[in-house]
Amino acid sequence: MIDSLYKLIEATMGYSGIMNFGLIFANQNISRMPKPYIVMNVMNIDIPDHLIYLNEIDSFDCRVMAGWRKATVELQIYNGIKSLDTASRLAMYLQSEQSLEEQQRLNVAIGARLFFAYMPEIINTSQFEGRAIYHFEFFYTEQAPDYVGAIETVIVDGDYIGSLTVPHCHEVIVSPPRPMPVGESENG
Repeated sequence: MIDSLYKLIEATMGYSGIMNFGLIFANQNISRMPKPYIVMNVMNIDIPDHLIYLNEIDSFDCRVMAGWRKATVELQIYNGIKSLDTASRLAMYLQSEQSLEEQQRLNVAIGARLFFAYMPEIINTSQFEGRAIYHFEFFYTEQAPDYVGAIETVIVDGDYIGSLTVPHCHEVIVSPPRPMPVGESENG
């Protein structure tokens, strides 16, 4: 999710003319960057109560489960007095045809625009830094393999009643070992 969000914002910055901006995550532990830069923060993620299965069980006893997610994203744009103008331009270009094509390619979508404001950030007791804040909903999908397992050994043990003879059956049926997907081992 984070990589798709980063790619989308970076691509949008590229074709909107917002060049030479640093793009960092809010939880990165770095010193303050020289302006202009954008700080990106994922504030919360909403996980729905359902999953879908995308395929049948394959020869690896695996099927893919998937679900959509909704995150609230915050962009803080630091560009001095031009911060609000830059944020407005970025918000507009996130709606552009190029951005929609990029969203489709990344299998993500921008949802509702939640908050947009110019809110200077206090640096110390007497100085402020120009900052615009833009919140929006970001939809994406997640997929994970679901190894459902298979019956590897069946033991048939019993008597057949109802004929002239009473045959006894004891048979162990073992399925061939499943092939391991590339990159996996028997130990996990």
